[in-house]
Amino acid sequence: MFKILRQFLILVTYSLFLVPLQAKHIVGGEITYKYVSTTGTIVRLAFTMHIYRDCNAVGGAPLDPIAIIGIFVKDQSRIYQKISVDLKTSGKVSAPTYPCLIPPSVCVEEGFYEWQSDLPINTLGYTVEYQRCCRNNTITNINTPGEVGATYSVDITPLALQLKNSSPVFKSFPPTIVCGDQNLKFDHSASDAENDQIVYRFCFPLGGGGSMTQSDCAGTTPNPPCNPPGGIPISFKTPNYSFDAPLGGDPVVKIDPNTGLITGKPMVQGQFVVGVCADEYRDGKLLSSLRRDFQFNVADCKPTILAKIKADTVINKNYIISACGVKALTISNLSFDRKYVSDSYFEIQLGATLKKFTDWEPSIDFPDTGVFKGKFYINPGTDCADTINITFNVFSAAKSNFGFKYDTCVAGAIAFLDKSFSSNGKIQKWKWDFGDGSSSILTNPTHLYKTPGFKSVLLTVVDNKFCTKDTALTFNWQPAPAIIVIEPTAYSGCTPLSVNYKNISSPIDSTYNILWSFSDTTTSNKISPSKTFNAPGDYSVNIKITSPIGCSVSKNFPNIAKVRQGAKADFDFSPTKVTTFNNTVNFTDKSTNASLWYWYFNAKGYSQNQNPIYTFRDSGLQKVKLIAANIYNCTDTIIKFLDVEPLITYYLSNAFTPNNDNKNDVYRGVGITEGI
Repeated sequence: MFKILRQFLILVTYSLFLVPLQAKHIVGGEITYKYVSTTGTIVRLAFTMHIYRDCNAVGGAPLDPIAIIGIFVKDQSRIYQKISVDLKTSGKVSAPTYPCLIPPSVCVEEGFYEWQSDLPINTLGYTVEYQRCCRNNTITNINTPGEVGATYSVDITPLALQLKNSSPVFKSFPPTIVCGDQNLKFDHSASDAENDQIVYRFCFPLGGGGSMTQSDCAGTTPNPPCNPPGGIPISFKTPNYSFDAPLGGDPVVKIDPNTGLITGKPMVQGQFVVGVCADEYRDGKLLSSLRRDFQFNVADCKPTILAKIKADTVINKNYIISACGVKALTISNLSFDRKYVSDSYFEIQLGATLKKFTDWEPSIDFPDTGVFKGKFYINPGTDCADTINITFNVFSAAKSNFGFKYDTCVAGAIAFLDKSFSSNGKIQKWKWDFGDGSSSILTNPTHLYKTPGFKSVLLTVVDNKFCTKDTALTFNWQPAPAIIVIEPTAYSGCTPLSVNYKNISSPIDSTYNILWSFSDTTTSNKISPSKTFNAPGDYSVNIKITSPIGCSVSKNFPNIAKVRQGAKADFDFSPTKVTTFNNTVNFTDKSTNASLWYWYFNAKGYSQNQNPIYTFRDSGLQKVKLIAANIYNCTDTIIKFLDVEPLITYYLSNAFTPNNDNKNDVYRGVGITEGI
């Protein structure tokens, strides 16, 4: 790959991840200090703060025109000094240009704040911090990222004040976009005016603020900032991520404690918050701790130049092309992007001659079979250069052929015999396609077809030089079945018995002559006929199958159908006119070939008598069902309906004697009123 891909991609941007939420804009920052003067026990320090924001974030808040800084006595829950600092300057960070890469749209804004503070020398030291919400809610490695902000701080020890010390200063801000699946190498070191020892480590990024509706310590811009440690350490999504493995992976991205060099290969694309602490020591004693947090965006980086051709195999930029049976071929050039290609050519060693081809897709004539080496160059001698190696294997063609044998009269497996050969060495792979969805990789396979007809068989062979050759043969396979197999839907039953005789013999189709001969003298020429037996008895069937070339097989199936005489249900009843006054009915069985009777009266009554008597309690239409059965369990059913007419009588007297003699004292009617 060209040289630029061997370097770390630095695109100081964050615009690939636009977050359309208010104030989601913080990218990173840090606070440093410089010694100015000492008056008695008062030390004056000059502080500098850099804050970075995404200026493309939709709805993102601008840099604070006034930043609220808190100076705390270390390890005490009290603020020593609150300072309002004006934004001194701001401007967009210029993205570097890359001749061989197309960077995304970039927009990172840097805010610069500075102030001086007088700090009395004490025994605890100080923490200086600034807090601001909020981070992007699309961050990959921390929990609830959109609900936490950031705390940027520096710790100053009493010894640093006594020794008139200045803090280290980071040399550069980390890139916000890195290339996934590429080696990362970023110098995160700091310079120090006193040449003190600096120890680097990954540390917890701190949250700060988090609410857009409050103005206190938990608000968007806490005023004053929370007591140190002002921010609670951010919660990482375990077990994949942690403060010391912020980008995950195996092996993890790491930082060298002595040099500050961050190295590794990020494999997962996404957004990752990273915290780096620089601890300053002199003679083994801690002077200051500088904390920075920033965001890595791991993205898929696309090069503009890539040399690539169509090949059979690619191994470490070596493209291998095999040509079998030909001595001329045209290279298929897949390189991109041609609009960035100013110069390209192929160099191929053809025998004793190194020949140059300037066509984008040249045609190569090889002098003979053999192995030929070459190269393809794009933009040679420039930063946007790429080169690949090419190996041409020019071989003789393999020869593919086969034969087969089978019994043309009786169906059986076909034996296939490979007759292929190769002058390059030997045949190593075989693939047989039998044309019916089946295949084999054996040298000499056998195959049994299920259906007759024309069969197209394709044999593909591969020799030891990966040369392939196909051969196809077609033949007509129409033998008679080796065995006749039928599958009736029934073997026994009562008259009339209907049976479908499914012919599952193989191979057969409509081109075969099939004769079914039943013992009742009926015949059929269908492949799978249906037959109805109306008379009782035991029936046999004989089947004869003749192939289109005249080969015949037959089989007799004796007594394959046992048909028994069925029962016929019927009955009469009297009286024929039934009323609620005359509702008892005599039923007379008129069934034939029956020995058992099952009567059902309107689903309310039941009898097994041959000639039952039944009294209907309701008027209206009544359903009577008779199931007649014989000794062979042959049944027949008949249903009839009779109508029970409702009759009502009611009489009223024309006089009554209410004289309390218990005779005719009440005036009322008498009669049959059921159903009135």
